[in-house]
Amino acid sequence: MNKKRTLIITISCICLLVVAVGCLFFFEFFFKINGRSTEIVRVNSVYREKGANVYHRGKKYKAESATNINTSKVGEYKVTYFAKDRKHYKNKKVIVIDDIKPSIVLENKTVDLEYGKEYEDEGFIAIDNYDGVITDKVEMVKHIDNQLGNYTVEYLVSDSSGNTAKYVRNVVVKDTTPPEIKLNRKNNSFVILGGEFNKDDFTAIDNYDGDITDKVIVSGEVDTNKEGLYEVTYTVSDSNGNENVLKTTVNVQPKATSGIPVLMYHWFYDDTSGEQAGERNAHNYIAKTNYEKQLKYLKDSNFYFPDWQELIDFIDGKIDLPKKSVILTDDDCVESFFRVALPLNVQYEVPVTSFCITKKNTWQSFVDTPFLDFESHTENMHERACKGVIDGKVMCSKYEDVYNDIKISIEKLNGNSYAFAYPFGHYNDNTIKALKENNVQLAFTINDGRVKKSANKYKLPRVRISKGTSLSSYKKLVG
Repeated sequence: MNKKRTLIITISCICLLVVAVGCLFFFEFFFKINGRSTEIVRVNSVYREKGANVYHRGKKYKAESATNINTSKVGEYKVTYFAKDRKHYKNKKVIVIDDIKPSIVLENKTVDLEYGKEYEDEGFIAIDNYDGVITDKVEMVKHIDNQLGNYTVEYLVSDSSGNTAKYVRNVVVKDTTPPEIKLNRKNNSFVILGGEFNKDDFTAIDNYDGDITDKVIVSGEVDTNKEGLYEVTYTVSDSNGNENVLKTTVNVQPKATSGIPVLMYHWFYDDTSGEQAGERNAHNYIAKTNYEKQLKYLKDSNFYFPDWQELIDFIDGKIDLPKKSVILTDDDCVESFFRVALPLNVQYEVPVTSFCITKKNTWQSFVDTPFLDFESHTENMHERACKGVIDGKVMCSKYEDVYNDIKISIEKLNGNSYAFAYPFGHYNDNTIKALKENNVQLAFTINDGRVKKSANKYKLPRVRISKGTSLSSYKKLVG
């Protein structure tokens, strides 16, 4: 009896449950979301809605949806699914995430660092897919000991979503710098015939090994009793295999007894391309062909080219200079000098000084040209400005104006104040005083003659080279 009763109760409960579910099915709303109830979406990707179905009273239809998802911005969003009555709904969560690490762009992943130099980073750019450029957030950690070897520089960066990246640059500390050989004389020096020459007057310093003077090999002999041009070579290698070879010349000559010719050139023209000399002051124009012959003669004849300090010491009687000594100067810094003459000086390795009117804009781009020196020809005094006479401007200007003009000119020439050329050769006591006050040590006129010992350093002559100067005449002028 009890078993029968229990069975009846169980069947009754099942029937009631079936009836309840059936009622729910026919009279309530049931939502079935396609896919997961919580979706994970990567930032800046395309979100594809999968939709949902609504079951009501035995019927099935697609739910209407509404969303505010912005996949370009990290965060949590929701999709709401509505039944047709708009009263019944269900939500789904959508999470937009950024899980991509930033990237750091290094120009070179391996760089060489010269021994003894401070590491200077070559630069980098950090870019994040979400934050954009985040270079300012990069932390750079250097693991460099300035000894020869391999080291690293680490670049660490995190974006706003907590994604962290590390990049590494390899740094190789090397010694590729050759030793430096320092002579106690010029590379191209001289010895007066019968004098003494010390070929061991040098030191050798290496950035890694320090003083390696004892490792220098000297080759070449100089016979100071025989006139001629001799070559002495200095060779040295450091412990890392870096070599330096310094070739020098020693010019053995009798001493000059009739003074030193300081040549005065002005303007040039390229006769090889059909160019003609200017009509005004035509005598001041030198043809390219003739100028090249003159330079070639000086080189082939082993002339020595003293610098300004050597000329000062010669005037003061501190040194003798070789008999075949000559100094080349050019006045005015005109365009034709740079275009026609200067390339030949560089080709034949003959030094030249250009006395420059510094207000001109012809000379600035040639400052670093080898075998070229700039000295002052005033800033703005190269004109005939005195009323009623043809005197140059310095002759009728106030001392202060002359002083300031020369000062400006020297400043433009980075302090070059060894020598000065008077405009038109004109000068007076004020001019000389202004030169001395500006620490100018030599001043040249246009008077003809050679510079001799004990000469007045502010009234020095020069040897004019003109258009009509033949090579035979040139040889006499410099010989």
